[in-house]
Order: sequence, then C-alpha cells, then structure tokens
Amino acid sequence: MILRTCTFCFAERAAEIRFDKRGRPYLVCRLCHTRCFFRSLDAVRGLAICPTLIAAAIERRKTEPKFRDWFDGEIAKTISFVTANAVAPPTRVEHMGLSPEQSPIPFDLGVQGVLSNTP
Repeated sequence: MILRTCTFCFAERAAEIRFDKRGRPYLVCRLCHTRCFFRSLDAVRGLAICPTLIAAAIERRKTEPKFRDWFDGEIAKTISFVTANAVAPPTRVEHMGLSPEQSPIPFDLGVQGVLSNTP
C-alpha cells in the first residue's frame, strides 16, 4: 500500500493508491473519501509529483503573505463556484453525526488566513 498526500484535501499520508479488477490504478482518500480514477497511465505522472508540490506550496504559504493571500483566494474562489453551482447540498459535519468541534481537519496551515484553523 502506498499512501500519498491527498491532492484534494491536502491531508498527508491519507490517499491510498488502489487497483481495480483490471489492474488500473485509482486513488482513495481516507479522510475526505474522494475516489479519483485515472483514464490513462499518463495521469500517474501528476500523482507522483503533486504531493511534493503541495508540501512546497504549504511551506511557502507560511512565510510569504502575498502567496498566502493568492493560495487562500484560489481555494476560496473554487469553493464558492462549486457551492453556487452544485446540484446537491453540501455535506455538513452535523449530517455525519459529528459536532463542528469534532470535524476532521485535513491539514493545519499554521498561519492565520482565510483557511486557517485559528481565529
């Protein structure tokens, strides 16, 4: 089993590479439960390098305010777009039987910002 950083929720060592009945690779995150199927083996190249790029971006975010604003802004814009255009209502932690205080935090950015876990 190979555990990678999840490309979707950024949780470290949470995404597992699995293989379907035909031996084709796919990714499953243990935290956000995302399943990502690869239509070709060319996509595995991105899977190999993405965790390194994500780690570098998170480290850079901690020290560069301008990059932090851009990073948080890009995520916020995407979340706003998806939320506004989604057919199904978003899943909330209350619907999973958890209180907001018990909700899993995929990663801790360690620096106050839009996505920070600190007030």
